Amino acid sequence: MKRLNTVLSLIDGGCRLADIGCDHAYIVIEALRSGAASFAYASDIRPGPLSRARDNIAAAGLSDRVTIRLADGLSDAEGFSPDTIVIAGMGGELISRIIDEAPFVRSESIKLIIQPMTGHGKIRRYLLENGYHIYRERIAQEGKHVYQIFQASYGGEPQDYSPAELETGRDHEDTELLPQLYAKYIKKFNNIVNGRGEDSKGRGDVGAILDELKEKYENITALQKS
Repeated sequence: MKRLNTVLSLIDGGCRLADIGCDHAYIVIEALRSGAASFAYASDIRPGPLSRARDNIAAAGLSDRVTIRLADGLSDAEGFSPDTIVIAGMGGELISRIIDEAPFVRSESIKLIIQPMTGHGKIRRYLLENGYHIYRERIAQEGKHVYQIFQASYGGEPQDYSPAELETGRDHEDTELLPQLYAKYIKKFNNIVNGRGEDSKGRGDVGAILDELKEKYENITALQKS
C-alpha cells in the first residue's frame, strides 16, 4: 500500500479528483475520507474492475460523491472538470497517449499525479517536450519493487533533464530510497549494454546513461554514510 499512499500524499485538500484506471478505487475512497478530495470521478476501461470499484465505493458510503464511468483514458472526464488527475499503474507510453488525447489537460490549473509502471523516460520526455513542468518527485518501495511517483502541470519554466534523469527523475523528496532506485536502473542498463535488456534499441548512448547512474549512486551512498 506504500505505492498508493505515496500517490495520495501528492493530492491537495478539497480537490476535484479524477482517478483514471481506478481499479479497486482505493485512491478515490481514501482521498474522499481524508478530505484530500471533495468529489471524485473514477473510470476504468475494464468492466470487471469498474464493478469492483463501484461496490467498494458503495460499501464506503461514498456513492453520492463519486461519478463512475466506463471509459478509455480521459475521454469522458472533461465534463467533470477535475483539477487533479491521477494516472497510476500503467506504462509510460500509454500514459503519454492518454494525456495527449485530452487537450483540456493543458491547463496550469490542472495537476497531474503520475505513477508509471514502465517507460518512465518516455512519459517524462513526453511531458517536457509538450510544455509540462514536473514538480514533486517521490519514491515508494514495496518489497523488492521501487516505484516513482511525480506531479506535473502544464506551463512553467522549461526543464532540461539529462538522459538518466528522464529515467529516474531528480530533486526527490525520499532521498533515503535513492540507492534502491539507482541500483534498479544500474542493473537494467547493464543488461541493455550487454544485450540482455528488452529495450536494448532506441536508447541512445546507454553507456553514458549507465555512467551517470553509477556516479549518482556513488554520490548518494557516500552522502548517506557521512
